[in-house]
Amino acid sequence: MENTRRIQTAFRLEESLLNRLKSKAKRQNKSLNNYVEALLKEDVRDEPLYPKVSFPIPHSARVSRMLDILPDFTEEELKTDEKLAYILGK
Repeated sequence: MENTRRIQTAFRLEESLLNRLKSKAKRQNKSLNNYVEALLKEDVRDEPLYPKVSFPIPHSARVSRMLDILPDFTEEELKTDEKLAYILGK
């Protein structure tokens, strides 16, 4: 079972679209939330989980090679992780 934090959000949809989504979810014995979440996951399936960010400082070819083996960090991680900021010298 997936242990993922879920965040409540809201969307404005055309009434006819919402009715069609509800109907299709019901035919598949799914909640509307589960049905729409599955559609969205399928849409982003091939997208990287964490987009690669570039470092805004110039660096040598050696550092460039090192960056290629480092894990990718999101902008949010770079902004909020104190240890990561310390390591990167920010």
